[in-house]
Amino acid sequence: MWISFIGANIIGFYIIFSSVTAITDQKIIDHSFLHPQGKEYYFKDIVKIEAGVRGNKYYVPFTHNRGDFYYKIELVDGKIIDLNDEVSGYKNEDEHPTFVLNKLDARLVEMGTTKVSSMENFRYATEGLDRMYTDQIKSILERK
Repeated sequence: MWISFIGANIIGFYIIFSSVTAITDQKIIDHSFLHPQGKEYYFKDIVKIEAGVRGNKYYVPFTHNRGDFYYKIELVDGKIIDLNDEVSGYKNEDEHPTFVLNKLDARLVEMGTTKVSSMENFRYATEGLDRMYTDQIKSILERK
């Protein structure tokens, strides 16, 4: 019984923590439980972009908070990836996910990708972030 319990926990932790998305200059590689080697998508495979700031809605504890910026892309197979759910560190200010997303967003909008964005809850983002980050978020949300 203990072996089954430990085995199930190991498999469960692998499923939970093995989902990683990498973005290169040419494509998006989504590593998941079902595709450990990664499933590749090109930028032309992005159907829609949805961006905004989370509001007062109730979220599952420890997942999202009011004022969190989100940037979701929908791919041709229906998969939705929130690109702002980052965990890795960065050395330079220019490598911060908000700055990288701003550059990526400009490229995707220039390619003609459909984008839906909302400034509705932007004021919540200004409560906890420095102006240089909120300026980047505002730029992303206003770009059509």
